[in-house]
Amino acid sequence: MVAKEEITISEAEAALYDRQIRLWGLEAQKRLRAARVLLIGLGGLGAEIAKNLTLSGIKSLTLLDHNVAVANSANFLVPRELVGKNVVEASLERVQRLNPMVEVIADQENVSTKNEDFFSGFDVVCSTRLAVEESFRINSICRKHSIPFYSGDVFGFTGFFFVDLLEHEYAEEVNVAPAPAADDACSLKTKADQSETKTVKHILNYIPLQAAFEADAAAQLNKRSWQRIKSHFIMMKSLLMFRSQMKRDPEVANRQSDIAKLCEIRDHIQHEMKLDNQIIDSCAYEVVFGELSPGAAVVGGVLAQEIIKAVSHKDAPIRNHFFFNGATDFNGVVEAIGF
Repeated sequence: MVAKEEITISEAEAALYDRQIRLWGLEAQKRLRAARVLLIGLGGLGAEIAKNLTLSGIKSLTLLDHNVAVANSANFLVPRELVGKNVVEASLERVQRLNPMVEVIADQENVSTKNEDFFSGFDVVCSTRLAVEESFRINSICRKHSIPFYSGDVFGFTGFFFVDLLEHEYAEEVNVAPAPAADDACSLKTKADQSETKTVKHILNYIPLQAAFEADAAAQLNKRSWQRIKSHFIMMKSLLMFRSQMKRDPEVANRQSDIAKLCEIRDHIQHEMKLDNQIIDSCAYEVVFGELSPGAAVVGGVLAQEIIKAVSHKDAPIRNHFFFNGATDFNGVVEAIGF
């Protein structure tokens, strides 16, 4: 990980980030101000993450994507007249306008050409829209250099992300009741009703993406936890395996054949996990086409907030999966898988 320099907050920055400083404190904002973030993939989800991180006041944001901007994309950062150009080039001006105090860097190369030295120059790496094997590779490099890693995707109304913070220490504010004075019986009830805020430090350990992806969640989780996330887990694996096998995401033009392929992958996953009951009906795959803005907004908002929490070391981070399906419910689901 890059060596940290002494960070100071200027008067202009203090004014701009006043609300955030009041919310999570000056030291947390200083940590954010030192953070260099790499964001891979600038679709709808990437655009939401880029927006939220830029507004938070990080030091720099490097946008990496070799693809071209397409019409009807969920990426709201691309002006209509720049459709057809590289998506990073097309999005750069609007990202920079969000916060001129953040250095925004455009990189139009393919992430597969990037070597280990490239990734070692960042404090946080977040990947989207990648084949899962490529995310395995990047996560392995990040672990070697003690760099927090995130990987997320949105398919239609369905979205999810993974977190690997290696060994992460964070501070949490908790309310504790003061101990009553033994010689002051009259004030026992008054003191018991009072509470004070105390900062408590915790440490969480994480596992790599590959270990979590290959985990037998049905066997590892208790029955209640598995019931809660089983459809999300099978959906995530089938979509990512589809991308790896087909070298693309499900397409509306191939709706019926792609749904059939997803069901084939689903059945293979369930056979490998020795699951007898069909967990996901084929109709669930009807809403995984494209990258829809509502799903991107929810998943991108939560993912960016998790990066902010990890960088600032404030509050408990997610460990280690977040799932969202806007077609069936409106609540995010968090579960620790692979531990």
